Amino acid sequence: MAKGIIKRFDFRKGFGFIVDDKTGEDLFFHKTAWQGDGPIRQGLAVKFVNKDSEKGPQADSVIPLDGGKTRKKKPAAKPASLEERVASLESSVVTWKTLTLLSLVGVITLAVLTVF
Repeated sequence: MAKGIIKRFDFRKGFGFIVDDKTGEDLFFHKTAWQGDGPIRQGLAVKFVNKDSEKGPQADSVIPLDGGKTRKKKPAAKPASLEERVASLESSVVTWKTLTLLSLVGVITLAVLTVF
């Protein structure tokens, strides 16, 4: 199996390119060739089977060298206390009232300016 690095991958289209470590050649690969458990991401070292297709060199059976396992998740944040949540809500209400008042003043100002 050859080794390389994922040069780029388009998630919307489902394909990308791998740069072969030995030849420096770009090889096309489709997401169906991915055999890792984790996400496909740029810069990831992989091993693959090099095959020729009608459209040029292609990588098949793409396997991440790190095992493709997902990264450790951060521990969940400590839930906010009731007082913190109430303070946040009060702050949001004050912001909403201020924005509403400013909008109303803007509408009145425009109405007055269009009359004169």
